[in-house]
Amino acid sequence: MAILILAAPITWAAIKSPDRYSANAVMNKGVYNQNYNSTARADEFTLRGDGSKPSRAAPKPVPMPDTPLPAPDKFNDPEAVAKASSAPPKEAQSYGSFTLEDLKQQIEQNSKGEFVLQVPEIYYTGGDLEVQRVITGQPIETTAQVLPEKVNNADGHRLRIFRMLVQCCAADARPYSVPVDFGKKAPDFKEMTWVKISGIMSYEKDGDQTIPVIKATSIEETTAPDNTMIY
Repeated sequence: MAILILAAPITWAAIKSPDRYSANAVMNKGVYNQNYNSTARADEFTLRGDGSKPSRAAPKPVPMPDTPLPAPDKFNDPEAVAKASSAPPKEAQSYGSFTLEDLKQQIEQNSKGEFVLQVPEIYYTGGDLEVQRVITGQPIETTAQVLPEKVNNADGHRLRIFRMLVQCCAADARPYSVPVDFGKKAPDFKEMTWVKISGIMSYEKDGDQTIPVIKATSIEETTAPDNTMIY
């Protein structure tokens, strides 16, 4: 009887409780109160390629050697083996500076030439002046959830997009968000809808912060990704 008394409310809660954050929960977690100068976890989402994380750019085709490799029976000849060996690796590149070519080597571009970024990657560009200089004016694409913009939006031209980033477990996930400006009245989307956005990267100053702002060129509703939270 005691087990049944306990099992009933637990089962009901498991069935009826939402398995995702509500709009109010995301707002309470600070979706409109962002610190773009933060360096916490910035090394995981920096657009710089320092060798510590794999590039997300599309791999380049490996060119075939100009001269044919020797036949297998010639590999007993040390001289032939030496000639057939692969070329030495390129020297390591310095990332003391950051260029558009560095960005292209690190980040995938879609068929329209837009850099495919995650919201936390866009978020952390707010604290990196060199990356800002390179990516300002560049076309980007990202997928996120949408909320009305409640900051610096008197003309109603903006929406807020965000992704939840897990710190330790889903319960302590926090929203990383950036504003999206449409240059005219922002389209209406139901709160928490998943959208795919294309736009041009820009930045604006707000006090001691530099805020990444996407100047939208298109937005459309999309399906949620397999992993709705970023780990």
